[in-house]
Amino acid sequence: MFIRIAVFDPLPLYRHGIIAILREAGLSSEAPEEVFAWMDNDHFPLVVLSLQASDDWELLERLCRTRSNLLVIALLPDDAIATHVRALASGAVATLPREAEPSAVRATVEAVISGRTVLPIGVLRGLTSHDAATTPEPALLSPRELEWLRHLSTGATVADLAERAGYSERMMFRLLRDLYKRMRAGNRTEALLLAREHGWI
Repeated sequence: MFIRIAVFDPLPLYRHGIIAILREAGLSSEAPEEVFAWMDNDHFPLVVLSLQASDDWELLERLCRTRSNLLVIALLPDDAIATHVRALASGAVATLPREAEPSAVRATVEAVISGRTVLPIGVLRGLTSHDAATTPEPALLSPRELEWLRHLSTGATVADLAERAGYSERMMFRLLRDLYKRMRAGNRTEALLLAREHGWI
């Protein structure tokens, strides 16, 4: 199946720079206005997505929930291991800091297209270490997710939280389920206990 590549970044110059880098590698890409309208069922989609604001992180999770065959390469605001791990846990298949060299961008995109991924060794160790497997990092939770936990800790219901966050109750349940899974908690009570243990609430 033909692979379509889209580049999403708030800066037009940066978007066109990524497109030019990929063109030099013989890869065609585009910078559509809206990602969900761009995706269709006839093509295999690959998205290069910059993650800077909290809305970008939410978009990453929504994209990966919407299309199981979607490949997302996340361009990160920093090169911290926790940021890489958070993006991968949210559904990205590869990660790069936004200031990565053009050669690294090309190599990562080409690897993903061929069904592989490229990760820094430190990130791989962060993903597979005993500590990473048993203790969630605070950086893995967005400010909005921490706010959800704070509200839940006051006795708020999921319906209350959904209304406050602007989601349907069903979507709120799904978002919380994903959050608990990333925290390695089995339910709301375990998640709140973990959050208190780490001083997040």
